[in-house]
Amino acid sequence: MRADSVAWERAAEVRGAATAWRLAGFIDQPTERAIQERFPDPCVAPSPVWRALTAGAVAAVVLCTFGALAVTIGRSATAAQIVLVMFAAVCLVVTDRLEASPQFARRGAAGATSLLGVGFFLAAVALFLMETLGLRANEGIDLFLIVSLLAWALGWWRWGSPLFAALSALSLFLLLGRLSHGRLLWLLVGAALVGLAARRLDAESWAPSHRLGASVLAVAGIAAVYAAINRYSLDEHLIETLARFSPERVAPSRTAFAPSAVATAAVPLAVLAWSLRSRRTFVLGTGIVLMALSLLTLHHYVYLAPLWVVLSVAGATLVIVALVVERVLGRAPDREMWGFTGEPLFSDERRQHALQIVGAAATFTPATGTDRPGFAGEGGKFGGGGATEKF
Repeated sequence: MRADSVAWERAAEVRGAATAWRLAGFIDQPTERAIQERFPDPCVAPSPVWRALTAGAVAAVVLCTFGALAVTIGRSATAAQIVLVMFAAVCLVVTDRLEASPQFARRGAAGATSLLGVGFFLAAVALFLMETLGLRANEGIDLFLIVSLLAWALGWWRWGSPLFAALSALSLFLLLGRLSHGRLLWLLVGAALVGLAARRLDAESWAPSHRLGASVLAVAGIAAVYAAINRYSLDEHLIETLARFSPERVAPSRTAFAPSAVATAAVPLAVLAWSLRSRRTFVLGTGIVLMALSLLTLHHYVYLAPLWVVLSVAGATLVIVALVVERVLGRAPDREMWGFTGEPLFSDERRQHALQIVGAAATFTPATGTDRPGFAGEGGKFGGGGATEKF
C-alpha cells in the first residue's frame, strides 16, 4: 500500500475510536476534537449505502462497455484476450489513481475497478491457457489457480481489500485440493496459515486493512483445518472431489474415521477456547459456526430429533447461555470478572449503528460532510399590509 494510504487508514481508525470513546462517556467532546485535530483524515467517506451504489454504478458502466466491445469482436479468442487485457490494465491503473486521491479513495469506485481489473486479467489468463496454448484441463486449471493465488494476493497487499485476501486463500486451498494427499495439505497448510495470520493481527507495522486481511486468512485457515478433519467430509470425500481428473486420486484411510469423529467435536471447542483467551469476536463467531456444523454432522449420523428441532434447541441454548453470562457479569463488582466485562465494547457499539443503513437506503440521502458550527436557522417572516407570519 502507499504510505499516504496507510496514514489515512490509521487516522480514520483513531478518529473512529475517539468517537466511540465519547459515545461511551469515557472522554468529552473537547478531547475528541483534540484527537481529531491531532490525526486529520483528508479522505471523503460517504455512507456505506452510497459507496455500494457507486461501486455498482461503476461496475455496470464498465461491464456494459466491455459487453458492447465483446459483441463487436465476435468469437475471436485472440481479440477477446486483447480486449480483456486492455480493460484489466485500464481498471488497475484507474484503481491506483483513485486510491492515491483522498477525494475518491473511499467512495466505492476503487473497490469496483480493482475487482473488475483482476477479474478481467484472470479471464484473459484462462483464455490464453486453454485457447492459445491449448493445455489440457488438468494443467490449465493448475496454472490458472496459481496465477489466481498470486493475483489476488498482490491485489490485497497493494490495496488492502479483505475480499482479495479471502479469494487468494480460496485459490490456495483449491490448488492444494487438486494435489495428491490434498486433505493432509489442507490440514497442514491451514494450521500454518492460522499460526502466521494470528501473529499479524496486532502488528503495528501493518496497515489496518492488512490486519483485517490477516483476520480473514486466519478464518480461512480454521475453515480448511475443520474441513480436513470433519467426519462427514471424510465419508463423502469432499476434498478428494477437487483432485485431478485421473485414477491417481488418494482416498482417505478408513483408520482416520474414528479420530475424525473426535476432532469434529474438538476443533470447535479449541477455537472457542482461543476466542475466550484472545478476546477476539471474529474467532468467537467462527467457533460458534463450527459448533453448529459439528451439530449438523452429529445429526447426520445419530438421529436425535428433526433437524428444525435440533437447530431450535441449539439456538435457544446459545441465547440462554448468553443471558446467563450477561447476568453474572452484571452482578460482578464493576461488571468485570476474570478479565471479561459486561459493559458494551466500543466496536460492538459502532456495529449497532449499521442498522441505520436500512433507513438510509430507504431515503437515499448521502452522509453529511463537514459541520458548520455557529449557524442555526431561526426561521423567517413573510407578509404585507400589516400581516406577518413566521415559518
